[in-house]
Amino acid sequence: MNLPISPDSGDFNLHILLKSVGPGQFEASVAELSDCQVTAATKEAAIEKLQAMIQASLSGTEILRVPITRAETVTEQENPWTEFIGMYEGDEDFEEISASLRVERGLKPL
Repeated sequence: MNLPISPDSGDFNLHILLKSVGPGQFEASVAELSDCQVTAATKEAAIEKLQAMIQASLSGTEILRVPITRAETVTEQENPWTEFIGMYEGDEDFEEISASLRVERGLKPL
């Protein structure tokens, strides 16, 4: 497997979750790294402790960007019913059955 190594692979963003867990207690964690979580007396202290933990956790870790391409998207798929459009056009038997069904259901005839 050949992975392209991005020249800016050292820079990326993480989402920090910061919440008050009691009087004078703040918990900070990283959404993308489940093992990075700290508690401190202030928001600033929690963020600083978390940043140090992130640095230690990612020390020696290489970050690679891996492009993922989908073979087919939903919008590119052909509608499976397309081949049946107009299939009974001009068919007198189908028109008669369709008219009787419309009457049964209380709909206006076409």
